[in-house]
Amino acid sequence: MTNLEALITNIELCSKADGYSTVTFPTLKKLSVNDVLTGRELADVELDVSFPCFPDVTTIWSSVSKHVRQQLLQIKPQAVSVQGLGIFHIQKWLSFENDEVLTFRRPLFSLSRTVAQIRELRSAFIPVPDEIKKVSVSYKNIHSDVPYSEEVVRNCMQETLNFFYFILTNRQDMDLILKDVGTLAIRGTEVTMAFCEDFLLSLNKSTYVVEKLLTKKWVISDKEVALFPSRFGRVYQLPQFEIRAVPRRASLTDKEILGEFESALSSMGIRGNVSE
Repeated sequence: MTNLEALITNIELCSKADGYSTVTFPTLKKLSVNDVLTGRELADVELDVSFPCFPDVTTIWSSVSKHVRQQLLQIKPQAVSVQGLGIFHIQKWLSFENDEVLTFRRPLFSLSRTVAQIRELRSAFIPVPDEIKKVSVSYKNIHSDVPYSEEVVRNCMQETLNFFYFILTNRQDMDLILKDVGTLAIRGTEVTMAFCEDFLLSLNKSTYVVEKLLTKKWVISDKEVALFPSRFGRVYQLPQFEIRAVPRRASLTDKEILGEFESALSSMGIRGNVSE
């Protein structure tokens, strides 16, 4: 299980020692990643007593994912923005095949231009058509799903994204998982938004349409993310705050990979015992 407080504390100290603008995560240090909070932690976090006390970072981000999914699955889907990350919307078209009119619904994601500039990421900006209504994920709505105050929800999301930005600044690779929607995968300067096949099926109501979307590479399945190589052979995985093994990019020698990976861990304030 991830020791989130220790990880965050190391990064705070590292950012200060290396002369970066000091990065702090006061709310994240009070939360857990995948465990029930202790009595001391509960005393430090504003909880809504009408909810059962199983709060953690992944619970908050699961609610974010749920609201993104709900908006995209509407009969008239709206474009939904996650502030500080990017915007989702649905592209729809009709195709006449085998004497049948098929409806294709393709989910699209545009990374925020501000985020892309952190590391000169190659991410196509796909404008949302004017006729599609745009909404943002509401802290208030997320708060209604989880046992946290609206302020804690807002701070947790912002601090998780600050961690995301810090990893980008340090040129590390990562996966940001939006449960039941998909995975935002960053490898080097390449950005891929891969979607869950169950979500694609819910969106299209046809296994044939989903298979064609995937076969034509109009969308990428999140199952493929596990095969995306990284120069280090490992990626940061949010919001779980874990380091996950992936295939290594073959262009670097073992010595170069080891040196770069150790340097990366050091820059993130982590030393030794990184699990596979």
